[in-house]
Amino acid sequence: MKKKAGTATQVVHLARSPKEQGWMVNPPIYQTSTIVFPKLKDLLYAERGYSDNDKVKPYELKYGRYGTQSNFSLEKAIASLENGYNSFVTSSGAAAINTALVAFLGKGDHMLLVDNTYSPTRGFADKFLKKFGIETTYYDPKIGGDIKNLIKSNTKVIFMESPGSLSFEIQDVKEICKVAKAHNVVTILDNSWASGIYFKPLNHGVDVSVMATTKYINGHSDVMMGAITVKKKHFRVMYEAFRYMAVTAAPFSCYLTQRGLRTSKLRMDHCFKTALQVAKWLEKRPEVHKVLYPALESSDDHKLWKQYFTGAAGLFTIILNKKYTNEALARMIDNLHYYGVGYSWGGYESLILPCHVPNVRSATKWPYGEKTCLRINVGLEDLEDLKEDLEEGFKRLLKS
Repeated sequence: MKKKAGTATQVVHLARSPKEQGWMVNPPIYQTSTIVFPKLKDLLYAERGYSDNDKVKPYELKYGRYGTQSNFSLEKAIASLENGYNSFVTSSGAAAINTALVAFLGKGDHMLLVDNTYSPTRGFADKFLKKFGIETTYYDPKIGGDIKNLIKSNTKVIFMESPGSLSFEIQDVKEICKVAKAHNVVTILDNSWASGIYFKPLNHGVDVSVMATTKYINGHSDVMMGAITVKKKHFRVMYEAFRYMAVTAAPFSCYLTQRGLRTSKLRMDHCFKTALQVAKWLEKRPEVHKVLYPALESSDDHKLWKQYFTGAAGLFTIILNKKYTNEALARMIDNLHYYGVGYSWGGYESLILPCHVPNVRSATKWPYGEKTCLRINVGLEDLEDLKEDLEEGFKRLLKS
């Protein structure tokens, strides 16, 4: 039996079929709204595919809003990467998360949502789902198997994010999934940080993996896209939600993201290697109180990270030694050469972003008080250039 290829080899070859593509190395762009069916029976088959009583097959052409071959080739690749039955690519990472939640939640249901989640996910739960009679309880990301104490009779979803946005706690996914399965609760995990490269949630009992392919899969800061990957038993319900939410990604965006996919492992490996060195260097800086990066041996989450992950993204947060004014931060940040100031991450460029974590916590107390936090995305630049840029920035920060 042939040995399974490594991840770098997989991402180069996943869902490519030059013979079916006129011998072109890359899947072409199929840009359309209308699908012309060769016979009436084919149209009628597509119509039956929309009904509640008929099974839908993945990757079947029906109408441009549900995807073309450009979407399907990327979806097949991501499904293979995440060891799922099927993937759905969406117009953004937030669209992937929201569609997955809508698929499994209805009026009167209850969701357990991790307290360190991406703030737009928190906003969707508090400001949108609540209007439709869906209750949310936030839980400590370190809860593990004790999440059983929060399960209610109407709990339908446990949502995880590992590591968490801004604070980077690793969740004990297997223990949470054991509890979920015992209570017939669907588990959904935001896998954007590892991007299917360094962590495979479905291998550890998770039902649905969602991620922003805007980040490392695309990797070039020019596409908004998300992906939902499911096991076979959840395909039908997810397909229905995906179809009615109408969040399909554009074919050209799929083309660009598939191009980024081919180098994603190499880019992530470079970012991981550089970020780890930057993080270790920052740990020793007098201006830095703590670095929140699970790949560091000093991290409280390092053991769990090693248990679940094969690598780390280039994204982490540093806690400075005190609270700095916006004027002081501006002196540091405004004149950085290699760190842009902006949202998102996972692109080729390094970024830095001030963040206030207590604003997006409700179930757990933030242990670092009002100390200034900076989230850093390490890109593809040279290590010494990134360190030197930050060093000069710290000098400006400390000027009176």
